[in-house]
Amino acid sequence: MPYLLKINQFERSYDIGIFKNEQSIYKFIEKIPFVKRDSSNFNYINYYIEFKDIPEYYEVNFNNYLYIITRFSFIPNDGEIFFSWNEIHCWDEKIANEKTFIDGETLVDSYNFPNNEVKDYIQKRESLYRETKIYYEEKGLKIERHALGSEDGEYVELVNDSILYLLDVEAVEIWEQSKNIEEFLYKYKKQFE
Repeated sequence: MPYLLKINQFERSYDIGIFKNEQSIYKFIEKIPFVKRDSSNFNYINYYIEFKDIPEYYEVNFNNYLYIITRFSFIPNDGEIFFSWNEIHCWDEKIANEKTFIDGETLVDSYNFPNNEVKDYIQKRESLYRETKIYYEEKGLKIERHALGSEDGEYVELVNDSILYLLDVEAVEIWEQSKNIEEFLYKYKKQFE
């Protein structure tokens, strides 16, 4: 499975290219003399650059291809500029004989899920919201969803009152273990008392 390597700083992200394996990525990054390496996490190597160390112009020569790194591509800051890589599906490499999910994950609100679990999670999450909406509308009350796309994730709120619950993995798990919406709301509230 190939990997896509990037350099990231805040909202800026630069695609470096695709590599056949992680060993090639390590070789590429380790050719850059001003890269720092943090291996305090035994499962993962963190490569990063500090802005103050980036020259005006530097060419990384890898397999006789040149990649340019310049301080003028980044924001002057004390924070780290870091490398990240993810497996990426090669659509032309191999044709599947039957429908199958590509390897990898999909971001749903604030959580990543393996591709083969996304549909099930979304269905459960939306079922929870629909049941909550029906429950409160029957009582003459209105609920709303807020914060889609935020760092903390979406939540359900009773209008002009309070947040009922976060639409997250924990809420979906409690919903799955509840007989009905009343039991869910009780169990969810109880966990925070």
